[in-house]
Amino acid sequence: MVFKQLRRSIRPILWAVAIGFVASLFLMYGISTRQGKEEALVEVNGVPISYASFIQNYRSVYERYQQSLKGEITPQIENYLKYRVLSQLVTNELLYQEAKKAKIRVSEDEVTDEVKKIMRNFRSEDNFMRFLQYQHISYADFKEEIRRQLLIDRLIQAVKDSVVVTDEEVKDYWIAKNEKVKVEYLLIRPEKYKNEVKLSEEEIKKYYQDYKENFTVPEKVKVNYILINPDDFRKKVKVTEDALKQYYEEHLSDYKVPERRRVSHILIYVKPDATEEEEKKAEEKIKQLQEKLKEGADFAELAKKYSEDPATAEKGGDLGYFTKAQMFPGFSEVAFSLQKVGDVSDVVRTPLGYHLIKLTGIEPAHTRTFEEVKKIVKARFIQEKSWELAREEAERARKEMEKMEIGFDGYAKKYPERLKSTPFFARNEEIKGLGWVPEFSQIAFSLKKGKISPLVETPQGYCILSLAEKKPSYIPPFEEVKEKVKEELTEKKMIEIAEKKAREIKKMLDQQSDLSLLAKKMDLEHENLDYFTREDWIGGISATERKKFIETAFSLRKGELSEPILLSNGYYIIKLLAREIPLKKFSEEKEEFAKKLLAQKVTDVTNRWFQRIREEAKIVDNSHLLFSP
Repeated sequence: MVFKQLRRSIRPILWAVAIGFVASLFLMYGISTRQGKEEALVEVNGVPISYASFIQNYRSVYERYQQSLKGEITPQIENYLKYRVLSQLVTNELLYQEAKKAKIRVSEDEVTDEVKKIMRNFRSEDNFMRFLQYQHISYADFKEEIRRQLLIDRLIQAVKDSVVVTDEEVKDYWIAKNEKVKVEYLLIRPEKYKNEVKLSEEEIKKYYQDYKENFTVPEKVKVNYILINPDDFRKKVKVTEDALKQYYEEHLSDYKVPERRRVSHILIYVKPDATEEEEKKAEEKIKQLQEKLKEGADFAELAKKYSEDPATAEKGGDLGYFTKAQMFPGFSEVAFSLQKVGDVSDVVRTPLGYHLIKLTGIEPAHTRTFEEVKKIVKARFIQEKSWELAREEAERARKEMEKMEIGFDGYAKKYPERLKSTPFFARNEEIKGLGWVPEFSQIAFSLKKGKISPLVETPQGYCILSLAEKKPSYIPPFEEVKEKVKEELTEKKMIEIAEKKAREIKKMLDQQSDLSLLAKKMDLEHENLDYFTREDWIGGISATERKKFIETAFSLRKGELSEPILLSNGYYIIKLLAREIPLKKFSEEKEEFAKKLLAQKVTDVTNRWFQRIREEAKIVDNSHLLFSP
């Protein structure tokens, strides 16, 4: 939820330190200390955010990221972290100022209670005080930070509490989510008219002259690189029983197996567009089977005879073992709420229909023993250690290259088996032998001749790059791209013809609206779509174009035809056949949807409110002081 994300973003990182997310702080390499330490990095409405304040928070986040990434933090990540920390400090200051403007108050008792809650995360009060001392944070400063945060929390809660939703809004929101339509459509594909396109040499040349920028060949580079492949170090990894056991203990959570349950079920299927009468019949049928079970009937026999799940009916309804997350919600919750083997649930309604569920087995959550996973542990241990060894070797290689008498070329001569080369590639192209590695591409295009890159991690290993050659972008002459120009112009003409045909077809349908009859007559594609909501996927329609199709369909009245709409595969003419709004469910779901709509409105209102505060604030940005030249 965006509202929760906003709250997380305004919570100062000091708070995270206090509750134990960060074990220690240390001076971060790479921040310029040459000048400006006493100068404000940012001023927020005249209130300075100092270098000292920034560095105290930045160290915490840097440490946390370093632990989670388990490796080098690249300059790109460093810049992102600096930006993120500074943004959080600015946000925090803005909200604190707003809280003071609103005359929000927090009592000393409230601050003390909050401090006590945090202290409970430590073994003792002494441990907590030593922790603050280690972080170079005084107890008074810590309490003041808590006070500020409580003020901000109270301010945000006040904004949240100001948001209300009306019954009419809830109903409209519910209808937007649950309304269904049934349509049919004709599809007029442009490629159907390819043979009607006749292009002269003059037309092709004119199109090239008018749109020559469309045929620009992008800038390309070719690089040589040293690849340190972790596979070359697998045999150098020292594997001992003790080392594997230690690795197992350090990664114990990886070997935890959640509880699994085995159930059988009886399903009476209900199709998505079922009428009220069909729904009622299905419910009556499952209740009759429930009564048979109460009278002593055998569950498996009833499943074989009556269940409408073809995959399990013959097996007495057996679904085998599964975790809670592996089965769809509703069904899974009921299956995991049954207390003991042999228990049978009440009637359960899911998107498939009505179920009766019988618990036939429980496999408790457990952690796989070392012996059970020893082979897996060994494989992971070797892989991880081989990457560590490869990185160490890559770092040694780069240091050796930095020696003036060695350089990249000297190292390549010394270790020719590690030298690789790319063909010419553009910024957004996959690289032969490496695949899609954005960081590799980004660094390759930023390299200057004679310079070596920092280490770049790729799926194949660690790379050190050297620019071999760079080709600037250019507009190729006509003869070089003639076929491409012809192809593009042909496609454009086909779409123009298809549009003209679609409009003619729409006029014909206005006279007689039988789409299937016209489709046969004119050899067009015709399709009927069963009921769908605004959030359903439509077969044959790409995800990016789904919204346009659905908005058009839902805008129509029953029997009305749409104007032709262009999607990637052609022009569609849509006819609305029926609309269904299952209002009988609204009263049951009203409260749930009111909560969802309120959360959505809170997000929107909060975002707009904070955007206004930020736009009205006077912010002086000197954050260039963070970065070395």
